[in-house]
Amino acid sequence: MKSILKHIFFKSAVRFFLLIGKILKKDQLLSASSFLGSLLYIFPLKRKYVAFDNLKIAFGQQYEENELKRLLKRFINEFVLIALEIAFIIKRRERLAQWAKASGVEYLDEALRKNKGVIALSAHLGNIPIMLAWLAEKGYPVAVLFKEGKYLPEGFLYNLIKSYKIYPIPFHSDREVPKEIIKALNQNMIVFILADQARPGIYAKFFGKYVQCQKGAFVIAKRKGSPIIPAFIIREKDGHKIKIYPGIEIEKDIQLLIEKYNILLENLIRQYPEQYYWFHRRFKKMKLH
Repeated sequence: MKSILKHIFFKSAVRFFLLIGKILKKDQLLSASSFLGSLLYIFPLKRKYVAFDNLKIAFGQQYEENELKRLLKRFINEFVLIALEIAFIIKRRERLAQWAKASGVEYLDEALRKNKGVIALSAHLGNIPIMLAWLAEKGYPVAVLFKEGKYLPEGFLYNLIKSYKIYPIPFHSDREVPKEIIKALNQNMIVFILADQARPGIYAKFFGKYVQCQKGAFVIAKRKGSPIIPAFIIREKDGHKIKIYPGIEIEKDIQLLIEKYNILLENLIRQYPEQYYWFHRRFKKMKLH
């Protein structure tokens, strides 16, 4: 019964945020997210405590507990703002040229010229749909590996991705996904993979801890000879900023390769801590080295 009520609550909350995002004007999104985020912060949600524990592990030596609580509240506000922005964009069918600026697109251009496809490593940082849609609107052949959200309307992410002419790669199983990624790379596409979640693979350093990191993207890149380009999106005062980095040189040692990516991601998170998705149990399995 408890799980059913939880499912109903979260599905209703998602639909509510999507509806509000469609109703509001663009200049109302920030104030609405601040109000709704403050309300959400009050609720004793399990994931809120997961997020706070993650913040303590990452920043416990840097911030006092009251500072971590303020950071948690800012994160929840940002999480709500992203949801409202996505709903607003879907409703208005806006082009995104004015929503974001990008640096480093020359690294993508150079990588595509090799005609081996590109693995674009990203993370659950910032408003990812805006980055993908912005690049697709610029004419880049974008593909993305994704998994439908548990509480989202059926087919929500798939339909959103397709609407921006992005090639969808739904996650079904660890066996099937590599085939779909390789298929996209063979068409010289930019395959975006959010490589920051804990999955069985290999332990690598992140925020001073050795945590589980997925290695599939790195293994495929080595096998195919496809360039690895880190690409992230963050929110700045004047809007979203897409940051594309030079390619990561492929190492024989997968752990070193993963840690190069982790270092870039960690540096960005330290600059924009409220923009990372702290609800995920990133530090669930750690081991000593």
